[in-house]
Amino acid sequence: MKYFTVEEANQLLPVISRELESLQQLQHSFVQFYDELERLRLSENPPNDDFFTIESKLDFMEIEAQSYIHNIHSFGAELKDIHSGLVDFPAIIGDKEVLLCWKQGEPAITYYHGKEDGYINRKSLEN
Repeated sequence: MKYFTVEEANQLLPVISRELESLQQLQHSFVQFYDELERLRLSENPPNDDFFTIESKLDFMEIEAQSYIHNIHSFGAELKDIHSGLVDFPAIIGDKEVLLCWKQGEPAITYYHGKEDGYINRKSLEN
């Protein structure tokens, strides 16, 4: 497992942010296509071409989403929540394993939390 310094994690934020934004846009499109597929499923006589086209798009989008997630994880970061944009970076502070915690929209990493704690228990790096 890779451990990050705050500086190393902050340097990755532009790349992580781009991957996350692409993933969120993809998720939004996925929901729209999925809703359309469900509407077709519930209709009396769904056009087969439309049904299979949308189903194929959804399959491709799932593969694309896995690629974005893999890219984020390949840096050593841990994607915690796509919707809110939560990403953790393993680190050592003092003699403890912790997770540097970043939420999309924050300009830099300024918080951390214990490995078993979540976002709600994050602490400032300033303390």
